[in-house]
Amino acid sequence: MRLISKIDFSDKVYLVPLGDIHLGSRGIDIPKLKGYIDWIQKTTSAYTFLMGDIFDVATLGSPTNPHYQKMNLNEAIRFAYELFNPIKDRILGSVSGNHEERLERYAGFNPLQAFSESIGIPYAGYSAVLRFRIGQYKRKSGLTSPNVEYVFFIHHGTGGGSTLGGKLNRAVKLEDVFEGADAYLVGHNHAKALGEQYVAYLSKSGNGKATIQYKRKAYVDCGAFLTYDDSYAEMGALAPSDTGAVRLRMNGTRKDLHISF
Repeated sequence: MRLISKIDFSDKVYLVPLGDIHLGSRGIDIPKLKGYIDWIQKTTSAYTFLMGDIFDVATLGSPTNPHYQKMNLNEAIRFAYELFNPIKDRILGSVSGNHEERLERYAGFNPLQAFSESIGIPYAGYSAVLRFRIGQYKRKSGLTSPNVEYVFFIHHGTGGGSTLGGKLNRAVKLEDVFEGADAYLVGHNHAKALGEQYVAYLSKSGNGKATIQYKRKAYVDCGAFLTYDDSYAEMGALAPSDTGAVRLRMNGTRKDLHISF
């Protein structure tokens, strides 16, 4: 687990997590992926985080056939450079997925770790705590400080889940690992889904007084870019899912997190 922090004094800051791209596979929605990358590049204060399974990493022992790939791993890594180099300064980090773990188990080499380090972005391993401090607060001294904090816990995700509720439960269970996040972000399930709940907590002031406040927590499946036809999802009779990502918009003037598909 790694803590990654970002300060941005803008009043609106965006996070568009990108994962489950499966570079190397035959069925990838490249036009849609490039659309998100272009939007991030052109939008002020827009960032991304690589959610794992960026590479398909088909092996002789995996469900996906390496001889049926559109690109081998070397070609896939080169293509990743072409895709992500224009926004490398907007990529806040990466976590490994189960597809990258295939090669690490066999040979001790993780292609996403190597790719991340080569373009200069933090590689967090299995999970990351992403802390944003945004907006502007003018102090009496004249100095400017960030005004609002947002915390996200990020993991590629594990296990199955044939229903939407089952998939979201994987994100909810991350609260057993890290508490206090505003949103828990996962991939792996190739779904775009959002669950929310409100919890009460005790807010203490500096003079010893306390009040009961309420906080929203979000659980997010962050989408994928692997198309359905001729994929291992079709082979396993799994339900089709739409390609694409989710967008998180953070307000820098007050605590307000908006999540859209």
